[in-house]
Amino acid sequence: MTPLEIVALAGFGVVVMALFWVKEGRLADPTDATMIYVNQMATSHSLPSAPVFAALYRQSGNLYRDLGTFDGPDAAIAEIVKSFSRAGIESVAVLQNSSKEYRVIRLHHGHGGKAEGKKLGGARIVPVQ
Repeated sequence: MTPLEIVALAGFGVVVMALFWVKEGRLADPTDATMIYVNQMATSHSLPSAPVFAALYRQSGNLYRDLGTFDGPDAAIAEIVKSFSRAGIESVAVLQNSSKEYRVIRLHHGHGGKAEGKKLGGARIVPVQ
């Protein structure tokens, strides 16, 4: 390896560690609701207590599994938490949190292998119209 390649590789490592540190810092901050632990989803949503529709999505953005309609957001979140726990997802980034939609994605993506993009990547809950 040339000295330039070594410096470039070290710089890339520093950037990766800095991004990981920023994500973990946001996760540890109790006032920041953009990155939360999966078990905090039930208390962080802004959805009304009404029937909701929930679905799970792959990392690629395609539908992973249609969870169907639930009596309220808490029942839907309980099912999502079970799926996330099975997939080893401990923390999520909240992309949308309003009375019309609650959307989260996994905080750390698994990159590589032939299952690229096929793994569980997020969830979406919307009130039934």
